Amino acid sequence: MRDRPGLNLLLVIVAALPLVGAVVNFVLAQGNHSLRSAVNQRQHEIAQGAQLAHANEALIRQIAVVAVKNHDDRLRELLTRSGITINVTPPAPSGASSDGGKEE
Repeated sequence: MRDRPGLNLLLVIVAALPLVGAVVNFVLAQGNHSLRSAVNQRQHEIAQGAQLAHANEALIRQIAVVAVKNHDDRLRELLTRSGITINVTPPAPSGASSDGGKEE
């Protein structure tokens, strides 16, 4: 073996390849973990944003109801400046079907 230094070097290199592969695998796994954490955080923020959008919509509706009920022009103006239009639907006439649909 002493008279073949090229073979010894080749064997050392071949023996070191699994170690290098393990180190590369570890580094890539750590990178994957970091990316997975970032994706999970973004998914959480998206879900939370959807929940907040529903709460925001309900809150705006309630503010609009109060503005109409109390004839609050300042509150209506605030909603209008925020890009929210209030459409008031008039209530149905109460005398239209007071007899329950019965004919005599």
